[in-house]
Amino acid sequence: MWSAVADPRVVAARTGRIGPGDAHAFDGAVAAVRALRGHVHEHLLIERNGVVTRLDIIEGSALAGPVSLHFDLVNDAHLETRIDAIRAFMAMTGAPHPRLQLARCLHALHAADARETGASLREVADLILGPGHWPGGGEHRKSCVRRMVATGERMVRAGPRAVLEC
Repeated sequence: MWSAVADPRVVAARTGRIGPGDAHAFDGAVAAVRALRGHVHEHLLIERNGVVTRLDIIEGSALAGPVSLHFDLVNDAHLETRIDAIRAFMAMTGAPHPRLQLARCLHALHAADARETGASLREVADLILGPGHWPGGGEHRKSCVRRMVATGERMVRAGPRAVLEC
């Protein structure tokens, strides 16, 4: 087991509610996380692109859905080590590349437009994702298209600003 008490590269954190538009929300239920639950804390090992970060969640839970992380930093001989660990964590969990985010928004708007003109979910999937097995193993393809359509419709309802902020 790893612990912030024993290893300065393990960062202690508390969880909190995420605010509207919180760009740094962390979802341990979705991320590639190995978790151990201690008597009081959650110990998380997060690995992405060969980078490993270890967190001690000392208050709340990072496994129950999106949360905001509040890091506990002690001004001692290991402060720089902990800050480096936080920087590595933030780099691995950063926001998607702007072009990728724009592509997702465009796909969502395209999906909403297609549904509005009467296309079925399957037709939308073939149009945006290309031909493939329907509905997909575990209905993943169908679920993906539903999320795209819902996101596109939400953007249309929100108006031009939502589209421009992509």
